[in-house]
Amino acid sequence: MKGVTNDQITTLLETLSSEELLVLIERIAQRLRRIEEGHPQPLYGIWKGKFSEDVDIEDDLRDIRSRWKIAVEEPPPSA
Repeated sequence: MKGVTNDQITTLLETLSSEELLVLIERIAQRLRRIEEGHPQPLYGIWKGKFSEDVDIEDDLRDIRSRWKIAVEEPPPSA
């Protein structure tokens, strides 16, 4: 943002009432939502560095599925 524009916005913000500020914030939020809806964030690489590199997803999924299968096949304990 250019310096002059920033100064103008700061001056304007100082003159607005609380209600006017809330309306402005709502309009800005709506505009940002529309921008985000038109440009979704790509998922490629978003989780990079969040998990250990040696994680074997396929092995983990097989383990989870086998535990689910056992839980489904076993009858629940009697009360």
